[in-house]
Amino acid sequence: MIKKDGFQFCFDDTFCKTCKAKCCIGDGYVFLNDKDIENLYTFLGISKEDFLNKYTRKVFGKVVLIDLVIKNEKRCVFLDDNYRCEVYPKRPFQCKSFPFWEKLRSFSLDELKKLCPAIKPCR
Repeated sequence: MIKKDGFQFCFDDTFCKTCKAKCCIGDGYVFLNDKDIENLYTFLGISKEDFLNKYTRKVFGKVVLIDLVIKNEKRCVFLDDNYRCEVYPKRPFQCKSFPFWEKLRSFSLDELKKLCPAIKPCR
């Protein structure tokens, strides 16, 4: 169980193996910082330019990963058919830090559980 100061919940990452990547499906953006971009293009073995052209777009003036729509389901471009992250070792900071995002501090535990089955009350 993972706990972070200032958050009213804990995160049981053992659920990540079975939840079918709820956090990687649906509306939203994965914003990339410069280090994320470098990690990803290096991990994929392609140039920065090729990575940016193939896997990203700009939203609100910032670089984000593109989404794919597969079987009427909007999902992260790096989510495979088995709901596993293809870039997990070098996933973006935003993904690594989930669910301990500032905007989630104000959500109730019931709202958080709808987002992610791994979110639990702390003991």
